[in-house]
Amino acid sequence: MKAATAVMLPVLLLTSPTFATETEQFIYSTGGGAQAIVGLLLVALFGLLIAEVCHKTLAAAAVVGTMLLISAATPMKIMDFASAIRAVDWNVIFLLGSMMAIVSILVETRVFDWLNGRMVRWARGRPSALANIIIAATALLSAFADNVTTVLFLAPVVSKAAKSLRLSVWALAMPMVMAANIGGTATLIGDPPNVIVGVASGLSFMDFIFFLAVPIIVMVVALCFLAAFWYRDDLSSAHASEAVPERVELRDPNVLAWTLCMVGLTFLGFFTHSLTQLPVGVIAFAGAALAMLGRHAILRRQLGAKRADHVFAHSFEHGIEWLTLGFFIFLFMVISAAEHTGLIASAAAWLNDVVETVSTSLGLGLRAKLLMAGLLILVFSAIVSAVVDNIPYTIAAVTIVRVLVSGFATELEETGMDGSEVQLMSNVLWWSLALGACLGGNGTLIGASANVTTVGLLEKDGHHMPFIEFLKFGVPVTAMTVLIAAVYLTCYIYIGPVRTNVIGAAALALLAALAIVRYIVRRPQRNMSMASAE
Repeated sequence: MKAATAVMLPVLLLTSPTFATETEQFIYSTGGGAQAIVGLLLVALFGLLIAEVCHKTLAAAAVVGTMLLISAATPMKIMDFASAIRAVDWNVIFLLGSMMAIVSILVETRVFDWLNGRMVRWARGRPSALANIIIAATALLSAFADNVTTVLFLAPVVSKAAKSLRLSVWALAMPMVMAANIGGTATLIGDPPNVIVGVASGLSFMDFIFFLAVPIIVMVVALCFLAAFWYRDDLSSAHASEAVPERVELRDPNVLAWTLCMVGLTFLGFFTHSLTQLPVGVIAFAGAALAMLGRHAILRRQLGAKRADHVFAHSFEHGIEWLTLGFFIFLFMVISAAEHTGLIASAAAWLNDVVETVSTSLGLGLRAKLLMAGLLILVFSAIVSAVVDNIPYTIAAVTIVRVLVSGFATELEETGMDGSEVQLMSNVLWWSLALGACLGGNGTLIGASANVTTVGLLEKDGHHMPFIEFLKFGVPVTAMTVLIAAVYLTCYIYIGPVRTNVIGAAALALLAALAIVRYIVRRPQRNMSMASAE
């Protein structure tokens, strides 16, 4: 870092900003030099995370500090501390911290040990079946709740299950976090980029389910097969015969009952936040506060005031991953520099230029041109979202996509299409952005909030996940899901939006029926083999 700063400072002193934007008293540099510096520092942060020369929170803090020093000591103004603080999405921070607090209470009641026993029994001690159950449950829950909330609840269960089976926790946790990001793509509320796309495009909750549920289910099924192949050695070496744990007795049933009631109310708030207009961070904070208050009252009556205060202080200090929250705060600050200097907007504008240039040079027909634009948005969004936070990118990209949608709508109307068909066809660009921004998060450890949260939680239990190791599984999963999305978008344009989804839903229903029949036929044989083994 020192060497990079020493090389950079002379260049900074000789470079003057060509453009500027004023934010209160601070004038951001928005020229090419400022954008290049911010880009280099983002690359430096990425390199520090890959090399693991220090903790990820320290790496992000060092980059923020470097940006502040550059702004203070040189003419290149790339970060204002006050603006950076305002850029932190405290809604996300409160959501994460509050759900961590609720999870810490549930851990103390041993409910996750109980769930682990249930899941292992449902899988009949078979690691591959357990992995599929975890993937399916994660994807389903992530579609209707925030994917970060999902992994916060399921990570402890996965950790217990892996310990019961005596296999690497990542053989279950990595497919789980991938499923969380994939499942969250299916609905309007499942992932923040979808909320941004929905507001910008006017697409409804049911639009997302109708047009994205089919490809997402296909991706989840494909993830099950890929995870079974990728972790085949771990799953085959698990001690399946010893996997059925003893029955777990729940601890503090009154605390558990109260906390589960607060969890139910919290999730109800998540589902209805579009009606109540309450931020999810506020809903989660209220739920966590009430959960902790109720537990304190129950323990105060059972154990006394001093012991209840000690339990609260211990869970508040150790139950919340403060380093993970710090990493998110610093990451938001770094991304704010990319926003204010115009780096993200420049990247989105470049995409618009590429679409126009390639279409003109190749002389593409209207449908081919629309498909090419959709695939470029899909791939570009996936690549960018794997490297930087997808929320600010999506905010910048919707402006470009809105222009493209308007242009294609005009061209489609000139071909004689009616208004509803024009809208359905031009919406393919919105689906491309939503799919790319959400699915790309699986590519790297920092690509999605669920990734960072899961790794942080499991590292606390002593399970380290190197940045490179995450890439080894994350990149193939991202490539597979983006390929499925590309095939879906192609069918969407050439077969038709409604017909594609109806055919896809029918095919999935047929496969589900065949799977059920296969399970029923093989169940007696499986029971006989298990009985003979005993």
